[in-house]
This record gives sequence, structure tokens and C-alpha cells, in this order.
Amino acid sequence: MRVDFHSHILPVMDDGAKNPGESLKLLEMLDSSKVDNAVLTSHFYRQKENIDSFIGRREISFGTLKKAMGESGSCPELLLGAEIYFYPSLSSDPDFGRLCMENTEYILLELPFERFQDNFYRSFSKFVNNCEHKIILAHIERYLSFGNTVDDIFRLCEYGDFVFQINCTSIAEAGFLQKRKLSKIFESGVPIVLGTDTHNTTSRPPMFDKAEKCIVKQYGQRAFDRICRNSELIIENCELSKLG
Repeated sequence: MRVDFHSHILPVMDDGAKNPGESLKLLEMLDSSKVDNAVLTSHFYRQKENIDSFIGRREISFGTLKKAMGESGSCPELLLGAEIYFYPSLSSDPDFGRLCMENTEYILLELPFERFQDNFYRSFSKFVNNCEHKIILAHIERYLSFGNTVDDIFRLCEYGDFVFQINCTSIAEAGFLQKRKLSKIFESGVPIVLGTDTHNTTSRPPMFDKAEKCIVKQYGQRAFDRICRNSELIIENCELSKLG
């Protein structure tokens, strides 16, 4: 099962699609890449908004999108979710579960774009201990651009069992050094899924099909098949083994 676990397709929710027309174009692009499911993960910042407000805005946006879709043709099955920016006490919020990916106990968690220091790891550990939900770490490779090493990324796994989500663009456009780092992640045994992190059709379009080709070429068909299997298990709300 091909699943895009990270997208900003809902119109007028964040810095993603600006209108329903752009949303429809993004869905058409995903459909042409044979994506089966797309999780609509608009940004959620607890520092700026409470959960009720976010859920309300999301329902309105999704209703607008569905109205625009009408009889527009085939597209991936849509699931509601959120890209939740890390906030240490958020996992203790009684409404936190409302941010899970639809019909599952999985959340997509975005970490700070900074060098991970001991105080961050302590806060992260506390968050995980209080979190009753399964965690997918958003665009795990992007944190390498802020002074973190691959070992710093793997240190996160000392605090729990996570799924690593990698952006399709990072795979499709990887240079030599990026490929070496991605190889370590792919070979780690941590379950991996893909996300386009698409925001628009120009500067941040979906690249699911290109990422698939790169994965098969670089790591073999079995690597991509494992990603598809991981994706299916998450959609079914199952646990993933470390070997993915």
C-alpha cells in the first residue's frame, strides 16, 4: 500500500494549499503516482492554537475540499491527521488523542529544527513517557541539517519505539552525502514510511513516484515493499516491528 503520511493539501489551513483548486491539483499528482492513501497533516502549533480551534478549522477546510472534489474523478483515499509540533506538556492534554491520524492511534510529531541538546532529550523523554499514542517522527532526515548527526537521530530511539517518516523530496533529490546518511537510516531496522510533505505544485510538489524509483534503485525492491507493508499496518492501526 502506497501511503503519503505527510501532506499540506487541505486548503487555507497553513502554509500549504492556498485554495481548493490547488488542493485538487496536488491530489491529481498523488493519484498519478499510484498513492492509495493521503494523510492530511496540517500544522498544529500548541503555542498558537488550542486543539478545539484546530479541529474546527480542519473540519471546515475538509468540507470545502470535499465539496470541490465532487465528481472530479479518482484520488487517494483521504485521512485526517496533523503535523504536531513538539510541545513538552502536550502529551498530557486530555484531548491529545484527537490529533491522531484518523482511525488509528498514530500521531505525526515534528521536532524542533535545532541542534539536539541534553535538555531537549530530557523534554522528549518526558513527552514520550506521558504519550499513550504511537509516534511517527516527521521528516526525520531534515534534522540532520541543523548540526545533528545520524547518531543523534538514533539516540531518540533510546526513549521509545518510533516510526521514521522520510520526505520523498529528500530521497529523490539526495546528493552523495545525503545518500550516505539516508543509507544508515534505511539500514538501521527502524520502521520507515514516506511522506511527500507537499505544500504546492511548484516549489514543493509531491515526488512520491520519483522517491519510489530511487529507493528501488538504491536499496532494492524489498526495501520499498517493506515501506508499503509498514504503511498498510499503520493504516490498520497495528504495531510495527523494529525490522519494519
